[in-house]
Amino acid sequence: MASMPSPVIFDILVRLPVKSLARFKTLNKLCGSFIRDPRFIGTHFKYGADEGNDVCLILSYMQHGNLNSIVHILTVRDNDELALVEYSAPVSFDSYQILPSCYGLVCFYGLHGGVLVCNPSTKNILRLPDIDAEGIRSLSCGFGFDRMSGKHKVIKFLEPLEAEYPFTDNLRIEIFTTGNNSWRTVRYHPCFRFLHHQPPVFAGGFFFWITADATDPGGPSSFSIVSFDIGNEIFEAISPPESVSEKNWFNLYLVELGGELCLVDLDYELDQDRKRMDIWIFKASIADKKEQWVQETIVHQSEPIDTTRPVAFDGEEILLHGFINGLGNLNWYNLRTGSFRQLKIKGVLSQYCHASHHVGSLYPVLH
Repeated sequence: MASMPSPVIFDILVRLPVKSLARFKTLNKLCGSFIRDPRFIGTHFKYGADEGNDVCLILSYMQHGNLNSIVHILTVRDNDELALVEYSAPVSFDSYQILPSCYGLVCFYGLHGGVLVCNPSTKNILRLPDIDAEGIRSLSCGFGFDRMSGKHKVIKFLEPLEAEYPFTDNLRIEIFTTGNNSWRTVRYHPCFRFLHHQPPVFAGGFFFWITADATDPGGPSSFSIVSFDIGNEIFEAISPPESVSEKNWFNLYLVELGGELCLVDLDYELDQDRKRMDIWIFKASIADKKEQWVQETIVHQSEPIDTTRPVAFDGEEILLHGFINGLGNLNWYNLRTGSFRQLKIKGVLSQYCHASHHVGSLYPVLH
């Protein structure tokens, strides 16, 4: 391989799966130098993200023991019903919130403030430094990727212990960038009243939240959507779809589908056996100051859909993850035909798992 031109080696390696490359990194010095290069890592991820139509899901759940917890991370493809265990790691005992996969890495945070980032493909995990949190409590975290710097960022919300649900006027926002070893405080405008315990959604280089109107924080219909540019770290407000702008924000939530921000409205009950979900897709560019929402509607005719959330989108179908009769359930919904098909998965020991779209990567947890 040493006699081959570097561009040829690059082109060969970039097409190989992450697991194969992880082995080559230790077996061959030349391959290792390529695989650790940030440009190669970015190109390899883009190649994997663009290749084919087969959706890979990452399923995550916690197993609790007497003294510690174990996070189990599995992957499953749409054309294969068997879930494969990618990574299992013991962590300190806590109740953890697992965030969606982002550029191949998974972040999860505990009720007592611990934040961990792992790469299930390379089987590396990192616990982030604790924040000096005397007199404050951790609320939520968000996890995103800054394409300009090529680094992941964690944003964390904290509040005083005496703060009242669901808002606080003394919110503290901290940012952690991979490659650094400390948190730093982010300033924000007091007109943004972030909802209690609601983690942000990351899409297209921005974090997004539903926030309460500071002039009427107790009003359930007084809300807006706030964006945070992960690169320049600036907050801005964007307008929700006009038809839902006066709705009760308790029935609305944000989600990322296919790389785009979506606002989900569950405030429809057609009759006893059917419910309706409206998904508003944000198609505009925030950088260009243009805003446009495109509506998609899903009607579920057999089971209630109020506990169901969209978790993946392949261009034609939306994957819905929820619970029917107390059991975890995954169904693809075809936007063109309006039909459903169930995705049955074997090998998952817990019904209470987190599901998100996933593309494996070589991004290190420290970079």
